[in-house]
This record gives sequence, structure tokens and C-alpha cells, in this order.
Amino acid sequence: FLTHMSSGITILIVFRLRAENGTKNLHNFVIALLCSIRYNDWAFSIALLQICKTQQLRGLNKQMSASREKKSRQENLAGGYVDPRTKREKDEQAKDRRSNALYIAIAVIFVIVGIVVTVANSKVIERSADAVTIGNETYTAADVSYFYNTIYSSFVSKNSYYLSVYGLDTSKSLKEQDCPINGSTWYDYFRDQALESLKSYALLAQKAEAEGFDGSEAVEQSVQDTFADLDAAAASAGYTRAQHIKAVCGPLVNEKVFERNIRMIALAQAYSDSYSDSLSYTSDEVQAAYDADPKSYQSADIEYILFTSAAGDDATDEEKAELLEQAKQKAETALSRYAQGETFDTIGEDMEGSYAHIGYAENGASDMLTWAFDDARQEGDTTVAAYGEKGYYAVLFHSRSRNDYHTVSVRHILVDSEEKANELLQQYNDGEKTEDAFAALAVANSTDPGSASNGGLYSNIYKGEMVPSFEDWCFDPARQSGDTGIVESSNGYHVMYFVETNPQPYWYYKADLDLKNDAYDEWYAGITDGVETEQLDGMKYVG
Repeated sequence: FLTHMSSGITILIVFRLRAENGTKNLHNFVIALLCSIRYNDWAFSIALLQICKTQQLRGLNKQMSASREKKSRQENLAGGYVDPRTKREKDEQAKDRRSNALYIAIAVIFVIVGIVVTVANSKVIERSADAVTIGNETYTAADVSYFYNTIYSSFVSKNSYYLSVYGLDTSKSLKEQDCPINGSTWYDYFRDQALESLKSYALLAQKAEAEGFDGSEAVEQSVQDTFADLDAAAASAGYTRAQHIKAVCGPLVNEKVFERNIRMIALAQAYSDSYSDSLSYTSDEVQAAYDADPKSYQSADIEYILFTSAAGDDATDEEKAELLEQAKQKAETALSRYAQGETFDTIGEDMEGSYAHIGYAENGASDMLTWAFDDARQEGDTTVAAYGEKGYYAVLFHSRSRNDYHTVSVRHILVDSEEKANELLQQYNDGEKTEDAFAALAVANSTDPGSASNGGLYSNIYKGEMVPSFEDWCFDPARQSGDTGIVESSNGYHVMYFVETNPQPYWYYKADLDLKNDAYDEWYAGITDGVETEQLDGMKYVG
């Protein structure tokens, strides 16, 4: 009797090898072997083979126990006599040998089939296939799949409202859908993004190891935090850790592959942060950076009225040109009315143009901004500036100055109703009333794809970056760390939490940051430039 237990099921197999009933013997043997393969119990399969071998030995013992009759039988044979009992025993022994040989052959076949099925279902071959060589390391299809699927999942999550605009259908193969971003397929886009991301982290991690960088404390903390977040997300979705990894990262990524890659990322990030944190510049160096390119750290105060051509996609070139000329004439008319004493906002409303007053317009490549940041610009100057091939601006220049104000950092929770905003603010006030508590509420409730996963945080907000009502609350001179409130905007309702005001003026912060970014880019280029990503056969298993 052999008892096998698997997945809460007890299988009792009665297996008796009887030489006198070869058909029944074969039937029982096949059933036992099938059960062992079904539940992946290779030890059991091997035991069955051993039984076959034991049965052969028992047949040999049986022959030895009858040796005392051997002499008599030999004498009879010499006389030409054939004993019926001897003949029957020989026939049965031959039958046993044939049966045992058959059992072994069948066992070997089933074991081989079982191994093939198990390997196929486990995706061992695909998971371990070499997919890409970067630097001095080769990475598997599972490694690339980790980056491919996490980038894909992140893109879909952050752009869930705009997928139809992008023309991305998540229910169809990405290899069959055109991507407007890269002019190829969505599969190509996410594959290229995955390879570029893997290359970045891989080369930084390789460099860190080559230099003996000790980032163990940061790496372990990062891994611990990542698994904590993973387990929380899995529990929320009703998954186990393994199920959630498979759902987010694809079938090739198991927990071992997942941990291997988050450790590599954590090491690369720790190494990168270590270099960034080592960068420091004196006030003289920052001032020199400003003096070398002052317009990059200044803002212009301008008003404009935009008149668009409103040409449809089906308009002919002649029709588009005519509508564009009409828009230009409207902009010129607006400036004529301003010269006669009317205000820009009144003109814009009367002529049905789009009016705006931008107090902190940063330098840029558009015709309007190029004009506003010209050295010859004086207060009260006006112009008509092209809006590409879509229309024209009537522009009024007020001033240009260095950005001496201070940026701010805030957290917010975006919701679609005032009732929900009040409910969340009350929940915050009834709790610990800490920044971490507010961040947790943002992660759980905010509908802002750009900040929800980061606890609703926006750091170093500069003027002109956000919608007016949001900025008005942020840049209130009376604002203090820990202040909360509710702001309504065109995006919905914002539950606000004020983090801090940057102690440095914006121009200084930005010039210092530019120096650090330039130094980092040079350092990073020294690690990655000239390193090719060689795709191998295992890439066919990705995506």
C-alpha cells in the first residue's frame, strides 16, 4: 500500500504485482504512475520503477528456492521427458520478464512526458532564456519582462482617461496597434522603454559593484518598503503576493525575479543618489551661473488675446490660409483698439478671443516668448505673434524680472465633489493630523494620476505652473506648514496640505539645480555612453 497526499487530496493506491495476471498488473501500474505524474511526485514515480526491479529480484529468489528439484528435472530432460509443471513455470517467468520490461518502458515514457508538461507549464525555459546583454552582464527574458510590464501597467494607470485618444486598446495585442508616439507599434514603444530603463539601472548597478559601493542599508530598506507596498496592493486586490506579481509583471516574473530586479534598481538608485548628494556649489558659483544666462532665471509679465483660425481637418489649404489671415487681422484690430485706450481683457471678451494675463511667463521658443524676452523689450510694447499655423496672438508686454519669489511644496487630494472633499478633510482632522496621515489619504483617494501614488506631493511649485485657484492658495503670504483647506478648480476639488516654502529664492534654487543637473548628466554619460544593448533570442518571449 502506498499513500500519496497532494493539495489536500489523499490518493490511496493498491498496487500488487501479480505475475499470473499480467493485464491487471499493467492496468494498476499505469494508474499509479499517472497519479504520481499528475501531482508532480517524481519520488513516487521512481518508487514505482523500483517496485518493478524488486519484482524481478523476487522472481530470482523463487527460482533459487526450487533448486533442490533441479537435479531431478535435469535427469528427466536428459531422457527426453518434459515436465508440464516446469514448462508452465518457464512460460510464466518469460511472461513476467516481458511484463516487467513493458512496465519499465511505460514508466520511462510517462516520466518523460510528465517532465515536459511540468517544464512547459512552469515557463522555466522562457523565464531563463537570455534576452539582452548590457555591459558585462546578460539579462533574461524574465528580467526584461519585469521592466516591460511595469512600464506598461504604469502607463495605462496614469493615462487611463486618455487611452482612447492615444489609440491604445488594452484588450488587443500591442503588436497589432499603431503608436502615435514612436510611429511604430505599442509593443515596440514599451519594449524600447523597457530596454532603456533596464540599461540605465543595469549600468549604474554594475558601476556601483565595480567600485565597491556600499549601499546595503539603503538597498535593504528599499526592498523592504517595496514588498510592503506590494503586499498591501495584493491584499487590496484580493491576491497573494505571487498572484499580484504575475498580474502586474507578467507570467515570466516570479518572486525571485521580482526581488532580483528591485534589488538592482535599489542599488542603482542608491549609487546615483550618493553622487547627486555629493554635489555642492557656493553662492558665487550659483551667481555666476545666473550671470551667464539670466533669461533662464527670469519671468515676463504679459497679457495676450489668442485668435485661432478654427480650420477643420477637412479644410483645403486655401481655406486654411484664408482663416489664418482672418485670425491675424483680428489680432491687429485688437492692438488698434488697445492703442485707442481699451483694455486687453475687454477687447478679448468683445472680440471672442481667448484672453490671459500671465504674471510669470518663463522663456521659451514660441514667437510670443522670444519677443517678450528680447533685450530691446520695453513696458507697453505690443506685437502680433504667430501661434504656429493655428492662429495669432495680440500681445502686450509689461515687464521682465528675476524670479526672486520662493517656490512651495504642497500635497493635495483631487476628488470630483465638494462633499467628498469635506469628508476627507474631516477624516484627516479626526486622525493624527500629520503629513504622513494626509499622504496616506491621498494614496487611497486622490484621482490625480500625476501625484496620487506619491501621497499627492508636488515639490517646488513655481508661479504659472498650476491653475490659478490652486496657486492662489499655495502662494498666500500667510500660508504656514501644516495648513489645510479645500480649493475648487476646473479639475475638481482639491483637499490641500501645505508642506513648506523653499528657503531659497526660485532663481537661486533653479540655477543651483541646473549646475547639479549638468554635472550629473556628464557623470551619467560617462557610464552609459557608447554601451550597446544587444538583443538576444530570448526577446521573443517578452510581451
